[in-house]
Amino acid sequence: MNVTIKDLPARLHRKLKARADANKRSLNWEVIDILEKAVEPTPVDVEAILADIKKIHARTNLPPLTEEFLREAKNQGRP
Repeated sequence: MNVTIKDLPARLHRKLKARADANKRSLNWEVIDILEKAVEPTPVDVEAILADIKKIHARTNLPPLTEEFLREAKNQGRP
């Protein structure tokens, strides 16, 4: 499938061309790469996120966020 981009500002064209050159790609393949990254979901490393949360939590004096603790906190805020 072909797509035409009309009225592409010269400044943007220069930046895309420079980026393509830096990545040793044609301008076309650079634009395809950018578009693919823009529409595909970003992979998430859940284990790394949980490890970061545990490190941050370890530096606090707060109780662990158990389901019971969260349930009680929700119920305290409700009439």
